[in-house]
Amino acid sequence: MPTPPSTRHRRALLSDLSVDEAHRRELLVPHLPPGAAFSRRTAARLHGFDVRMPFEQDATFALEVTVPFGTEPVSRAGVRPYVAELFHDVTVLDGLPVTDLDRTLLDVARFASRPVALATLDQAAAQEVLDRVKLLERLRSARGHRFVAQARALVEMADPGAESELESCTRLRIVDAGFEPPQTQVPVRRPGVGRPYRLDMGWPHLRKAVEYDGIEHHDSAADRRHDQRRRDHLRSVGWEVLVVGKGDVLGCRQHFEEAVGNLLGLPWNGRPRKW
Repeated sequence: MPTPPSTRHRRALLSDLSVDEAHRRELLVPHLPPGAAFSRRTAARLHGFDVRMPFEQDATFALEVTVPFGTEPVSRAGVRPYVAELFHDVTVLDGLPVTDLDRTLLDVARFASRPVALATLDQAAAQEVLDRVKLLERLRSARGHRFVAQARALVEMADPGAESELESCTRLRIVDAGFEPPQTQVPVRRPGVGRPYRLDMGWPHLRKAVEYDGIEHHDSAADRRHDQRRRDHLRSVGWEVLVVGKGDVLGCRQHFEEAVGNLLGLPWNGRPRKW
């Protein structure tokens, strides 16, 4: 039987973010005060929503832990502590105390960055576990607290049609720029073919669309030929498609908003980015 790690060794492992997150969680549990729970993005991963932006793909994260008011916060390297009223919003997953699904989604919607928050909510909607009515009701009762307005807007925007974090980000930039929210997974019929093309997002009444082109999924010659045939067909039936990449969506320049405005035939109002 392996010797249990010493207290000093446990602390070293907890502070070492290269150690597997599941192992760090297990090491931390004996040191959690009563009523504490893994929360925010740590809880989201435990609930199955491992949302990572491209610059986070190889990242490891501090463990986020919330304790109720009146309890000393967890003060350990490798832990990001919070103090908040948890009410009855704690459940047990794999033997670990975790904020329940609704509370986790609300916390992520309020406190995570906007793109991470929307991508998480989109994943929850796609898995059919996002109760929009209940979340909005809870946010109404929390009116006046920090970041509730952001959370309400993102919960309302959540869409099961987003198929990747970058599609969520693309839609968010469009909406944050003041344009009409696009419909996701827009079907376009193909003559003589039963299965329609599906556009990532667009405005069917205008026959305009935006597609996120992840080069990692379109890097072979066969993929590129398929994409070209697809876009040729879309043009032939009157669709105009703006294709964007990671640099367009995550970059700091405003040419993305200008390009969407040109696509829609609308002036961009210069609204500053929110993320």
